[in-house]
Formats: sequence, C-alpha cells, structure tokens
Amino acid sequence: MSKSSLRSPKPFQNLVQREAQLVFDNLTIVKKNVYFARLKSENGLITRNHYMKCIYPMFFALFAATAPFAATVDLSTLTGNYTAQNGDVLTGSLQNKIKISIANDAKVTLSDATINSSNSKGCPWAGLTCLGNCTVVLKGSNTVKGFYDEFPGIQAAKNEGAGDEYTLVIEGNGSLDARSSGYGAGIGGGYSDNDAEFGKKNCGNIIIRGGIVTATGGSYAAGIGSGGRGTCGNITISGGEVTATGGPQAAGIGSGSSGVSAAITIRGGIVTAMGGSYAAGIGSGNGGTSGAITISGGEVEATAGKQAAGVGNGDQGKSGDIIITNDITKVMATKGIDAPYSINVGDEESASTITIGGVVMGPIAKSSFEFPAALVDVETAGSKTVAFINGNYNGEDALSLTEDASVDNVIFKRTFPAIDGENNYSTIMFPFEISANKVGNVKQVVSFLGIGIDSTNHKYVAVERVWCNEQSNTKCNYGTAKLEAYKPYLIQLESGKTSISINNTNPLVLKASPTDADAYDVAQDDDYSAYGDFVFRGVVQTKTWDATDPEIEGTAKAAAYGFAGSSATDISIGQFVKVGEGAYIKPFRAYIYKKPVPQSAPRAQSHALYQPAPVDDLPDEMEVIIVDREKDGSEQTTVIGQFNSRTGKIRLNRTTRTYDLKGRSVRGGNRMAKGVYLNK
Repeated sequence: MSKSSLRSPKPFQNLVQREAQLVFDNLTIVKKNVYFARLKSENGLITRNHYMKCIYPMFFALFAATAPFAATVDLSTLTGNYTAQNGDVLTGSLQNKIKISIANDAKVTLSDATINSSNSKGCPWAGLTCLGNCTVVLKGSNTVKGFYDEFPGIQAAKNEGAGDEYTLVIEGNGSLDARSSGYGAGIGGGYSDNDAEFGKKNCGNIIIRGGIVTATGGSYAAGIGSGGRGTCGNITISGGEVTATGGPQAAGIGSGSSGVSAAITIRGGIVTAMGGSYAAGIGSGNGGTSGAITISGGEVEATAGKQAAGVGNGDQGKSGDIIITNDITKVMATKGIDAPYSINVGDEESASTITIGGVVMGPIAKSSFEFPAALVDVETAGSKTVAFINGNYNGEDALSLTEDASVDNVIFKRTFPAIDGENNYSTIMFPFEISANKVGNVKQVVSFLGIGIDSTNHKYVAVERVWCNEQSNTKCNYGTAKLEAYKPYLIQLESGKTSISINNTNPLVLKASPTDADAYDVAQDDDYSAYGDFVFRGVVQTKTWDATDPEIEGTAKAAAYGFAGSSATDISIGQFVKVGEGAYIKPFRAYIYKKPVPQSAPRAQSHALYQPAPVDDLPDEMEVIIVDREKDGSEQTTVIGQFNSRTGKIRLNRTTRTYDLKGRSVRGGNRMAKGVYLNK
C-alpha cells in the first residue's frame, strides 16, 4: 500500500510530526483499533515483530502535532514517542513504554524527571536517546533507566559516518541517577553482541561538567562508557560529583567487557569510580581496552575489582598512557583482590607509560596508592624507588625519617600562589640536598640573614641571593649552588608558575629528620648588626598558633612573621604578615621568629626569658633588601619590598625599580640629578 492511499481516522489526517518525515508501507489493520506497521524513520528500521507490545501508543504519537518552539513537557501526559527540542524542559514521571529522544544540537533540561522503565524486548531503546550532539541540564532530582536490557540509561549518540564524533554534555546543579535494565552502561553505550537484531549500540563522546551524577552499568557494561563488546568515544569530567559503578567485568569509567573506550580525562570535580570483577575502576574492563587516562584536576578515587588495577588495566585488558599531574587535589587508586598493581598500563608488549607529577615510572604495586601522599611516602614503581612528598599537607603528622633513604626520584606536590610579575616569593624547605638548578620553575633562591642596620642607622630585613637562573650572571652561582637539607629558603618562582619540579637525574638521599629543634633554624648572620634575636625557622609539621603560644606578640612579647597563604581582610596571598591567633603554617615552609632575649632577673632567677615589645622598638617600615656582601649597608641596590613592623606585612615590589649609586630609589623614573643610574 502506498503512502498516498493510506487511510487514517480523521483525527490523524494532515498532521505532521516534527523532525522526521515518516514513510509507511505494508500497513495492516488487525482487529479493532490495533495497528502494526513496518515503519522507517531517521532512527532506523522499526520491525513489526519486536514492536507488538509498544506499537499502539507509539503509532498514535506519530501523528501528534508538536510545536516548533521550546516547551515544558510533563512526561506523565505523553502517549507516544517524543523528540525533545532545543530549550525543552522535561519533567514528571513517564508512565508509558515510549521512546524519549533529544534532537541533534539540542539543549534540554531534566527537571525532577523520572524515566523508570521496565525491561521489554519490544521496546529496544535507552531511557534517553541522543540523536546527535546534545546537552542535558540537570535541575532537581532525576532518574533515567534504559528500556530493553541491551541499551543504556542514557545513550550518547555515535556518529557512524565520516564527520566529527557526536558529544553528550551533562551539566547543571541537579542530580541524575542513570542505569541500565540489564546489559547497557549507565551513561554511554549498550551491549553490542547482537548488532543484526537491534543495530550497533556504540556511543560517542561524553562530557560531564556539573551536577550530582550516579551512573550504574549493567552486566559487562561500564558505569560511564561502553557496553560489552561495544565502543565509546572520549570521556571527560571537569566538574560535579560523579559516582560510576561498572557491572561485572566492566570498568567504573571506561570500557565494558571486551569493549573499547577512547581517552579518559578528569580535570575537576569529585569522582568515585568502582570497577566490577576483573575490571579497573578507571580504564579497561575484562579483556577490554581504554585510551590514555589523564587526571589533571579534582579529587579522584578509583577502586578495582578482582585481579584489576584501580587506574589502568582490567584483567587481560590494557590501557594507554596514564598521566597524573601535580594540579590534582587527590588521586587514590586501590587494586583488586589478587591484582599485582594499583596503577598499571598496557601489557608486556605495550609502549604505554605512567607519569606522575612529571616523573615517568613503572607500575605502582602498593595496595592502595594515594597521591599526593599524606606527608611523605616512598614507593617502588617498577624498577624505581620514588619519594612522594605532599607540600600541601595540613594534617597533624610530622615528618619523621629515622634513617637516610636513597630514592631514584622525588615528586614534590605543592601549589604555590599564582602571582604574575616579580613578587611571587614563597618559603620552602627540602628534606634532601639538591642543586638549585635542578628545581624547575624557580627564578632565584635567597637566604635569610637577619635584621641589618646600615651606616645611617636605618634598619632593614637582609636576605642574600644564593642562586638565580640567569646563566650570564656570575654572581648568581648558576649551576653551582646547593640547597641544604632542612634549611629554609625564600624562593621566587617564575612569573605565573604555581608548582615546582625536582629534575635531578641521579638518586637523592632523604635525610633522617633532625631531633634538635634548632636544626631547622637559620639564625642572624654575624656580618650584620643584629637587632634582637631573629631566626628563619622551618617546620616539618603543621604548626598552629593559639592564644597561649609564646610566639604570639602580646603574651610573651615574642613575634613571628610569615607569608600569607590565603587572602583575608586587608591581606592578600603572598604578603608577609605578623602571625596572630589561629594562624597556621604547613610543613616544608618557614617563618621569621624573634626570640625572647635572656635578661638578668632579681631574686633567685638567674636568667629569666622575656621579650621587650619588639614592635615598639622597630621602625614602622623596613626595606627587604637582597644584599651584596661586597657593599656596605648604604649602597645596597636591590630592594624587593618593604616590611611594616607594626602590621607584619611585606609589600613586595611588583615592578622593577631604579636606584642611584647610593642605593636611593628613583621614584617614578624621574632623574633628579646628573649621574649614573642602575635598573635592577
């Protein structure tokens, strides 16, 4: 029967379905008001044999008029298939066995929507099917479950042609619970062993930017990624709170059993991934393959099933390169029962590599590997021994190395303030000795000398340059300066840099922790007129100042100063401030401390310690000067900031300043007299 001779009940005449022009043939009317058809649409061939349970409501929906503009659609009112358009809002609970699709390039909101299907072979589709590129915005609480068990909860469209791969984007502030009815992924693709019956169920790219997303895969299918024997495009997570659980033999994020996923990238968010038996938490399923895995941000926890790695390989599976950068908040990889590695790549013939914090290493054997470490962790990685040092640690543990330990590599994880210009100074202390030129992203290193007094009786904070990365500067000790273990320094990072790298090619020795508290102090240098008893003090344990701490000015009249690590009222990151109650400093940093001075005391006390109010005796402002020992105090020319003794702040110079030969700053670049001027 041709389309022109098709007879329909009057209510269905002359109505057009949005998006697709359907072509009908071989229409048969059986009994009263029951229609079976062989239908061809843009979604593929729909056969009568598998549609007998779902064809009735679907047939009537084919003729339902739909508006060409965005709408709020209550799923409970639908009686037939619906294709959501750009701007549509889907809400309510779907009651019938009908197909919900999203048009190509459409952005659709799920707002307290429920698609909670029952498994039916007569309804071979996902809970939500993308027809191309699509964006799903989450609002409120949403549930999406696939219909027939070979399909996923949400199917990301696969471009089987020669064009760019389709991409599913999930964002918003709501929640989503996506899962399969049997063998499909929670989000991604379906089981592709029976392509002839229902077509391929591969998936394209998946991007998650926000929301609270829970994705649960069915048997052999990933939580996010491919189904069994299926393929999936790139998977990227940049925000939100994501929990992905793979079914038996499938990864939490990545490939299903004997499936394939492309690159996996995590740039942010809180991500928890759990693999099924014989599958990785993030990576490949049993006998499956995943592309490169890059974790460059966020907080990630990956737990594997039996005989699989937390990140990387499932049993008999393989993955591409694994890269974990210093920008992440935390990565924890836990291997499964009877598994040799918590992080592993490829197979015996693979050229894939593992790079953590910029260091290439072998597989990680530790049962549960955490990066960065709690404080310091020494691990065997393949044939190398690697020390992981967490410079961001703020717990209560102290570094306590009872003996020297030689390691092949050191990964030092610490985030520095991102400051452009020349005022990005920070304190640092290493538990090993290293050449300064082996520490990457550092512009110069200076050491504390004390509070100096120049020939005109002006006081200043004296520091001395021990190294800089200007190879042509003979006074920089380029390539020769050694940074001593447990000695605090002040380093200037290159403009805009937020991390350092340890680039030593030879083994380094972690030194046993000193037991003498003074071993972490750099005292005033005898070459300068000391004012009080100041030291530069390093810490190997988080230190918090409370109201009773003698280092708080106003109790024992001692005073401590340090660089602000976070902003507050009238204080910005990187400023040098007086320590107050509630302040704290993390390990491997340093602060300036003025000790109480021994004084004679009456009666039986031989030497009572007390501190005259130091703030009252110091000038309001002192310049912070990088001194040159060949010059006297009146001819110093390199001033890097000003220290306010009453507020404790150091204002570091943002721009290069010009000085005359007597060290006098030339304000605004004005030359007030004839002569030679220096620009440092």
